[in-house]
Amino acid sequence: MKKIVLSLSIASITLLSACAPVMVGGAVVSGITVANDRRSAGQVIDDKIISTQVRKEIHKVISNDEHIKVMTYNGVVLLAGEAENHNDKINAEDAAAQRSGVIRVINELKESIPTNIKRRTKDSYITSKAKSALLAVKLDGFNPTRVRIMTTRGVVYLMGKVSKQEADDVVEKIRNLRGVKRVVKVFEYI
Repeated sequence: MKKIVLSLSIASITLLSACAPVMVGGAVVSGITVANDRRSAGQVIDDKIISTQVRKEIHKVISNDEHIKVMTYNGVVLLAGEAENHNDKINAEDAAAQRSGVIRVINELKESIPTNIKRRTKDSYITSKAKSALLAVKLDGFNPTRVRIMTTRGVVYLMGKVSKQEADDVVEKIRNLRGVKRVVKVFEYI
């Protein structure tokens, strides 16, 4: 009984603090992230859980899955990175599609040898630059934390719930960044 009361107390304190991260199904969710998101708090948590579980399922069916990235927004799962062959690409998509809560899978995996550490470091740097570039979008009501960004092989993938004008401005800020080869929009429009 004492353990239950203590657990409930800790959970209550954590949830009352808007900035405290919460661990849900292996995914950390920040109160700030939820507060600024156009999805419901439940959907934000569901998407984090879906991504975590899709990664686990992919790991079960593909021996070398370390270069497969997963990002989920409103039940839409984006797979990007490298798969060693066509079967791995299809198996990753199937593993994602079978997960409860997944509405659609967008498979952007490339069939190729995995990128080296230099390329992955460049991709991380591009993602950081892209996130910083969003601070320069000057639209009323725009919040850069509403746009999710992932980069592989110089291709920047964007997810989020945005207006058409926000999408256009975001793409304009990112497409000319050094190292960006292409921008792929996987937006949901409001």
